[in-house]
Amino acid sequence: MKNKLSKIVFSTFLVTGSLMAQSIDNTYSLVGIEGGYNSVDVDMGESSNSKHKMPYAGLKLGAQTDEYRLFTSVRYFSGDDFDYITTYGLELQYLLNFSKSVNFYFGINTGIANIKYSPVNGEKYRTTSDGYFGGDAGISMHLSDTTDLEIGLRYIDIGASNTIKNVTYTFNSMTHGYASLIYKFQIDE
Repeated sequence: MKNKLSKIVFSTFLVTGSLMAQSIDNTYSLVGIEGGYNSVDVDMGESSNSKHKMPYAGLKLGAQTDEYRLFTSVRYFSGDDFDYITTYGLELQYLLNFSKSVNFYFGINTGIANIKYSPVNGEKYRTTSDGYFGGDAGISMHLSDTTDLEIGLRYIDIGASNTIKNVTYTFNSMTHGYASLIYKFQIDE
């Protein structure tokens, strides 16, 4: 079910993105640099659950109209018992423009999460690559006509499992607190 939902959301992003680019004259291209702090929820077998916290960095490329933004993104997380976590995704956000200097946004996201987890207890490392979906919200402050600073929260549901010797590790969800510097520009035709 989750895989089907991810495919539906992904297809919606593709259709929405091409409609945005074709039908709106006031469209900006976007390049964003993101940094933040992340919490990963992991179930280790039947008896224990742990939360791992780590910093991350990311890059976002996208387009923006007066009311919508569409991003493709890549993020790299490292810390605790994780050799790595990478995410590759799409994000669609609706902008609530209530002033010339600030706006709120909220949206949905989907993509792929790749995880390599090395437990401290000497067990074999765990890897998974699975789809995710989630949502985000935040505030965007317009520093200039071409630069925005945004602060937001993102939640993604992974639900990926890895079973070795009848012990299952499940990577449930990730929660990000982040800040991004977004550069806006128009390409002349």
